[in-house]
This record gives sequence, structure tokens and C-alpha cells, in this order.
Amino acid sequence: MPVLMIRYQVAEEGVAEVVEAIETAFAAVATEQPEGVRYAYLRRAGSTEFVALLDLDEGVENPLPGIAAARQLQATVAKWAVGPAPTPQPLDVLGAYRFG
Repeated sequence: MPVLMIRYQVAEEGVAEVVEAIETAFAAVATEQPEGVRYAYLRRAGSTEFVALLDLDEGVENPLPGIAAARQLQATVAKWAVGPAPTPQPLDVLGAYRFG
């Protein structure tokens, strides 16, 4: 399965709430410790642009919808996103070190 990327911008006044939702979601994922998942969330330094990366082992169902804090993160992003709605985009991994 390709790595999925979700990229979006949020309104300036929503940045703190989105960052808090990301931290809460990652704490929940760390508690759940789902197998076969690599997940990262990034923010372009000093901006309102965020990028999420999700890589699942072959045959592994995405566990994030089953984690309440991850669903809340999606709702928070939907509340503050500006521009086109964030949608997952597949990426082909051409080179990686300990990723994918």
C-alpha cells in the first residue's frame, strides 16, 4: 500500500486547537499501540500548513477511525481547515530509511 499524505492549511486562530488535537490523538495512538502502522504529523515551521503521513503494512486495516481522539482530530481539522477539504493522497515511496 502506498503511503498516504493529507496536507492542509488552517485558519491562524485555529492553529493552537489543531496542535492540541494532534497531541491528544498521538497520546491515544501511543496508548493503543496499533500494529503495522507508521503515522507522523508535521507542521511547516512558522505556518498554518500541516501534513500527516500514514503508512500501513499490507493487509492492515487503518486503525485510526477506531480511536476516538483520532476522530476528534479529524473533526477539529474540518472545523479550521481553509481551502479545499483535506483528502488523503497516495505517495509512492522511492527511497526510505526506517519508513515504509
